[in-house]
Amino acid sequence: MPNRLMRRTLYGAIVFAVSITTVACGNATDESPAAPQQAAPQATVPPPATATAVPQAAPTVAPMPTVAPSPEPTAVADTPTPVPENEDAVRLSGEGMELLTRFTEEYSPRQSGSDGELAAAEYIKAHLEDLGYDAVFQPVEVEHIPWGGEFVSLAGDGRPDLRAVPMSKTGFGDVSAPLVSVGRAFEDDIPEDGLDGVIALIERGEITFEEKVNRVADAGAVAAIIYNNERGNFRGALQSDGPIPAASLSQEEGEDVLQLLEDEPELVARVKIETVLLDSQNVIAELNDQPAECGVVVMGGHYDSVANTQAAGDNGTGVVSLLLMAEEVADEFADGNLPFAVRFVFFGVEEIGLYGSKHYVDELSEDEREEIIAMLNFDAMGKGNASVEGSAALVDRATRYAVDNGIRLNSRRISEGFGSDHASFLAVDIPALFFYGDDFSIINSPDDVLEEVDPFVMGANMTVGLGVLQEFECEPQG
Repeated sequence: MPNRLMRRTLYGAIVFAVSITTVACGNATDESPAAPQQAAPQATVPPPATATAVPQAAPTVAPMPTVAPSPEPTAVADTPTPVPENEDAVRLSGEGMELLTRFTEEYSPRQSGSDGELAAAEYIKAHLEDLGYDAVFQPVEVEHIPWGGEFVSLAGDGRPDLRAVPMSKTGFGDVSAPLVSVGRAFEDDIPEDGLDGVIALIERGEITFEEKVNRVADAGAVAAIIYNNERGNFRGALQSDGPIPAASLSQEEGEDVLQLLEDEPELVARVKIETVLLDSQNVIAELNDQPAECGVVVMGGHYDSVANTQAAGDNGTGVVSLLLMAEEVADEFADGNLPFAVRFVFFGVEEIGLYGSKHYVDELSEDEREEIIAMLNFDAMGKGNASVEGSAALVDRATRYAVDNGIRLNSRRISEGFGSDHASFLAVDIPALFFYGDDFSIINSPDDVLEEVDPFVMGANMTVGLGVLQEFECEPQG
């Protein structure tokens, strides 16, 4: 096993705390529009983690899909990807579908941090070793607020179900206490005798969440519930780790609670925001004796899934595409055609916040980051048009290769808030290219099954990805 690979594979488990994507707040006053009420995952694309940063402090709450890009494409196909005329694309489409069928039937679902995810990781590692790679696990430990909990509830029979969302960087705990309305939590809204032992009900607006929560906590409140000042719920963020549990409600639910409180001044609420610890792993593989003095290209994608899905498209397609490309790369290396190293990385726990790729990038030294020429990410290639997005030079290279080789390909520059693993590399200025299919209608759902997969999206993206790989030149390091 190369010393280079061993250096990058740190076996100490690291706890990450990553917040859910926010709709408003930060350092500004809290006056931005609210997001529509959302109680479930939004697809494997952003509303999740952003492409420019993965927050460092507070667990995530909801699964964080792989988002649909928003900008207008620079080259767009009018219809779904046709059967590729390119012989390599045709061949890889067939091989991809055959391997995808076996993989999804035996390793689905692969929920983040589960035994199913681990079983898939062991299969991937064994498959790569059979191809001649040195493959290792890189442990990833994640502190996570599981989605689907009853974060806020009211004591008594016949109470409404409240679809609360924990704030980013919330404090943690399970508290039950009388509920007290404090308006928007200005200084004048706090009772003279304080808020000892109560849960504060706060209206959103005018001042930051940070100021609201800290003020009621300083007055003695044991939790805070902030309801929206316009229709729907929102995902709010504190600027630093919160002193007490804090969650949001929609305007409609907040007004219902206010009415109950007027009728029942002794109304008791419960706020329960607690974390679980998930054990996961990245799978990292390289061939022996690759020319590391010329830099490294990382080819990667995630292998975990949300619950209750076959996850054929998201991201079974990425897994099998990487395995097939690893076989192609091994042949190219054996023939002496690649003047640089190629590293394959399969990321865990992507669906709940890009944890695997974030951990991988964080564990690289400055020298190790600088030796990476580019990262190619393969995710959610089940339906629609074969598409790429990412760093301008890489997008141009992929588009040119597709045109020259008779492959139809959509292309876009970098979009804000595109939540897949290439984002972790872009965040540290490593050039990256994201391969995907632009129909996200079934991902993160029970409908993401083999029968819905268009294999030619995989075939086209694999062919372009391998073509782009061939065009990298030796970039001597140090």
